[in-house]
Amino acid sequence: MGQGTENVTRGRVAVIGAGGTGCGLLPLLGGLPLTAITVIDGDTVEEKNLPRQLLYTMADVGHPKVEVAAGRMRMMAAGVTWRTEHCFVDAANCAALITGCDLVADCTDDLAARALIERTCRALGVPLVSGAVHGHQVQVITCYGMVHRERRGTFFQGRVTEEQLGCDMRDVPAAVTTLAASLMALRIADLLKGGDGLAGVMDLVDSQHGRWMRIMGPEAGEFMDTPIDPQHYA
Repeated sequence: MGQGTENVTRGRVAVIGAGGTGCGLLPLLGGLPLTAITVIDGDTVEEKNLPRQLLYTMADVGHPKVEVAAGRMRMMAAGVTWRTEHCFVDAANCAALITGCDLVADCTDDLAARALIERTCRALGVPLVSGAVHGHQVQVITCYGMVHRERRGTFFQGRVTEEQLGCDMRDVPAAVTTLAASLMALRIADLLKGGDGLAGVMDLVDSQHGRWMRIMGPEAGEFMDTPIDPQHYA
C-alpha cells in the first residue's frame, strides 16, 4: 500500500462524464469487483458522438447518454448495480452526487468541472481518478490519501485557454479516449487492491509522438520523462 493511504471500502464508484473516455472506461469497470456504479452526465447522444463514443448507436441519438450507457452495461456486467444521474455537475449538486461514493472517476474533459470535482473529493475524502484528452494527448491523475487532503491547491488551476476552447472533440480518435480510459482503469484497479493508484502523480501521454511524461505533483517541482520506448527520445 502506498504511503499516506488507508483501508476503505470501495464498492461504489461514480463515473462523471459519459463521453468518449467514459464510454471507454465503463466496460473496464464492469469487470472490476464493484457493487454499484453511478453514471453522471447531462448530455444526450448526438450523431457526431458515434465515432468515438462506442457505447452508442444511431438508434440512441436524442436519448440521455447515462440511460443508454447504463442500459448497455447492465447487459455486459449484470452483477453490478447501475445507477444514473442525468445532470451536469455544478457547484450546487457536486457534493450531493459524490457523497456516499467510495471512489470517483472524472471523465469530463472540462477544466472548470475537473477543478470543482477535485476540490469536492478532497473535502469529502473520496479518492479521485481523473482523465482527460486533448487532440492526441492524454492526461490522467489520481488524488488520494494524506497528500490529497493536505494539498493547499488543486491540480486544475488557472483559466481555460483559447486552444482548449477551440479543441473539436470530433477530431479526437476513439483510440485516444480508450487509452485515457485504460490508464484510469489501471489506477482504479490498484486502488481496489489497496494501493494508492499512483496518487499525486500525473501521467501526460502524447500518443501521436510516442512521449510519456510523469509529473510528481504541482508542489514537488519534479518530473520524470518516460518515453514509451526507452530507446526513443524524439
